Amino acid sequence: MKDKKYKTITNFLIITLNILMAIGVIAGVGIIISAVISGVSKVNNSNFTLNCIIFFVGTASLIYILYNLKKILKSVLNNGPFTMSNVKCLNKISICCFIITICYLINFICNNLITKFSFIEIDQTGIHTDTEFLIFFFAGLIVVVLAQVYKQAVEVKEENDFTI
Repeated sequence: MKDKKYKTITNFLIITLNILMAIGVIAGVGIIISAVISGVSKVNNSNFTLNCIIFFVGTASLIYILYNLKKILKSVLNNGPFTMSNVKCLNKISICCFIITICYLINFICNNLITKFSFIEIDQTGIHTDTEFLIFFFAGLIVVVLAQVYKQAVEVKEENDFTI
């Protein structure tokens, strides 16, 4: 990546991802600690423990997504976009999206939220939906497709490099 404008944008995005990862770790740990402290009497409750585990797994997955995005950006900055390491990062991101989807579904099932499920609801306070899990599911599918496109691009690039 030789254009200074793109290096500046990429460096800005890397700094932004670092900040988001730090905020995610601090907020995730803080929320779990405050939940445990405020719910000391509930700690033996299996749903409370399960909710903390689900929250931890989901938060860790989000932070890992940010970490892999940072690796992709650094790779683009140093080597160019079409590398197998970027394909691997995209596959890891898709797996994390599917893990977050599973966390949402476990939350719905274990906390009996299915009975209150609302695909979409519009009222005086705004638009509400319980389909957040679909966002991560479709994001995971899109990233899987991108990983396959990148993989094919890397293979074509390597083939062209050998013919020169």
